[in-house]
Amino acid sequence: MFEVEVADIEPLRNLVKAIAAVVEEGCFNVDEARISLLAMDSSRVALVDFELPREFFDEYRCDGEQTISIRIGEFLKFLDRVERDERVKIRLDEERARLVIQCIRPGHTRRFEMTILEPLDEEVPQPKILFKSSARILTQSLREAIRDADLVGEHVKIEVTREALKMSAVGDMGSAFSEWERGADELLELKAEEDSGATFTLSYLKDIVDAAIVSSEVATLEITTDMPIRMDFELSLGRLVYYLAPCIGT
Repeated sequence: MFEVEVADIEPLRNLVKAIAAVVEEGCFNVDEARISLLAMDSSRVALVDFELPREFFDEYRCDGEQTISIRIGEFLKFLDRVERDERVKIRLDEERARLVIQCIRPGHTRRFEMTILEPLDEEVPQPKILFKSSARILTQSLREAIRDADLVGEHVKIEVTREALKMSAVGDMGSAFSEWERGADELLELKAEEDSGATFTLSYLKDIVDAAIVSSEVATLEITTDMPIRMDFELSLGRLVYYLAPCIGT
């Protein structure tokens, strides 16, 4: 059996939105200690690595290990119907292959049920990349730089050097450039074995950061030249990490 309860739906709803920014369907692994997900988008450009420990929930009950495959967008539609004064119980009905979502307030209960999908045949591998450089930055500052870049182009170049984090974009209407030097208030940490840089699709980055900022104030970017970038959005409990493939030849 698997069942969880939360008194405040907002933190969970925001994290599901962050997952939905990348993947349409996902197979959650659940056990006595945690819920986890490793899934790629349909174009195999982006990957999300997500985990919530049992301590995130007000109540958590799980016997053994199970997998729950669902359409993330549909799940989010049900969560969007939860009111702020409702306690939420989510449980797996294995016999009927349904995920049951109950919204409870004194004297009144609402219930939704959604169909569980067949588990995906293909297992998503954990990326193994040796990163040469990293930058830890306020998520709000990262978001502003991405919004600036989005004004002029469809791609953004991210560079980490020994002295700075740089983001730049060029398009028909002009260019946009952001640079945080070592020691800048927004740049909390900077490490570089060597200067590293790659170009990425702005639409993916914009969707990811817009969704993650609600749950995370600080992000760590890890990068090696022309390799996927790793973006770790810090949570008080759990893990929210994205990998995004670079655009080669742009």
